[in-house]
Amino acid sequence: MICKNCGCEFEGRYCNNCGQKNIEGRFTLRETVHNFFHTFTHVDSGILFLCKELFVRPGIVAREYIEGKRQKYFNPYQYLIITVAISYFVAVNFSLFGPKGDFETIRHLSDTERWGIQFNDFIYKFYNIILFLSVPITALYSKLIFRKSGYNYSENLIFNAFIAGQRNIIYLLISPFIYVFMKKWYIVIAAYYLLWNVYFAFSYVQFFEGKKIITILKYVCVLLLMFISFQSISMLVFTLFFFK
Repeated sequence: MICKNCGCEFEGRYCNNCGQKNIEGRFTLRETVHNFFHTFTHVDSGILFLCKELFVRPGIVAREYIEGKRQKYFNPYQYLIITVAISYFVAVNFSLFGPKGDFETIRHLSDTERWGIQFNDFIYKFYNIILFLSVPITALYSKLIFRKSGYNYSENLIFNAFIAGQRNIIYLLISPFIYVFMKKWYIVIAAYYLLWNVYFAFSYVQFFEGKKIITILKYVCVLLLMFISFQSISMLVFTLFFFK
């Protein structure tokens, strides 16, 4: 057989050079539907499989992926993109977080009050960008604080992409409760922050191993540094370019 992807000769179903499956004929509707559902439901490498695995053994999944078991798991960056897109849609279209910052309706307020309302709108307007940018920043701090683990920046990036994607899943699972408890939505949001921080701590313990207490304390340092950095950058950008 001649591989239609790289042009190499091979025997069997898959190219020995690039790994592409032997392709014969044109695309069919049946094949298209199969490929679509295969992405989400495949037992060994679909999104649902990865989602389940990341709930029970996130650190192990990341280590296995880094060590070379990449056929087994859905790509972490694709997973992050998909979960960010879905959670962004939910957050923006069904958000209950405070009033809108329309200048005509809030211009009578003090500068401090207007700043708070408009900053809230700014965060949710760029919620998807914030979710993406938080991953490389967190990976940088985890690389620095866990430098003795031996993982480089790219490997820390993979780990944090996996668990950041799963954080979006946690948000999607808990978001319906916001609408059930509308008058006390802030309690649900507080529970969400608690849940994903517990999940992240659990993930860091699995991934970096070592003494649990030390690992958790280091994770808290990563979290604080990331929060301070991101909050400072967000406030500076908003104040200089978006505040009216």
